[in-house]
Amino acid sequence: MVTFFPYAIGLSVFGVVSLLLYSFSSDVSGVIGRYSAGFQNDLIKADLQMKPEEYMLGVVGAGVLLWVGSILMFHGGLLMSLAFLPLCEAASVLLGTFYLRFRGKRRLAKLVDQLEMVLRMIASAMRVGLGFRQAIILVTEEVQDPSRREFMRVMGRSNIGISLVDALDEMARNCPASELQMFARVVRVQQSTGGDLAKVLEKLATTIRDRRRIIRKIGALTAQGRFGAFIIGALPVVVGGFIVFTQKDMGSVLLNTKPGWGVLAAVAVLEGLAAYVLSRILILDN
Repeated sequence: MVTFFPYAIGLSVFGVVSLLLYSFSSDVSGVIGRYSAGFQNDLIKADLQMKPEEYMLGVVGAGVLLWVGSILMFHGGLLMSLAFLPLCEAASVLLGTFYLRFRGKRRLAKLVDQLEMVLRMIASAMRVGLGFRQAIILVTEEVQDPSRREFMRVMGRSNIGISLVDALDEMARNCPASELQMFARVVRVQQSTGGDLAKVLEKLATTIRDRRRIIRKIGALTAQGRFGAFIIGALPVVVGGFIVFTQKDMGSVLLNTKPGWGVLAAVAVLEGLAAYVLSRILILDN
């Protein structure tokens, strides 16, 4: 009977928290709405078709599931179970933010990789007699996502009365890459002063190609250092997992005692600091 005490405590606390959330649902939704506004830009960059409130509720729900799983794993008392709730929610928010930013950066990198081809396609279309607007429509018909979706969004904004230049500026704000900002500024300057836009876009495409070549060269030169950083970062985790699964006594001390939890927390903090320092040294974020 004593064995089921932690489970009963965890379920009871979970039921009380759920009842409180249901009772104050309107106030909670307002708080979630304010905090979820921070996900708006990240959702746009990641191209996830959901509202910020929906994503925030999913993150909170994942934190609750993580909390229940931690209670079942560590068999802590009431105070320890309550202390784990904010930690699990914080971890869930961090992981959710990391996922959004990772997805957004990967999509943005693919968009920038396609930009040279898009600019050359627009320039070629303008040279054969099409206007700038028709050239963008051609891009939406020929290229793949994410460029297709972004330029379709530009055309959609243009169709409701926003000028094409302002729509391109909005795309550059939603997808903050220096190449897209250069593209938007070039178009704005050309619309104001005139000139051969096709020739300017071809030169811009060449500049973007040379810039991406330099970035790839930097990635190749730092590949060995990044691989070494990955090994150094993974080594404590691998060794700790090996000890937990092979040395039951030491693993029990690490997972089921307060000094063990303190050691794990210290290791997690040091691992995070090491990852940050190495990322700054090795230019991991291109």
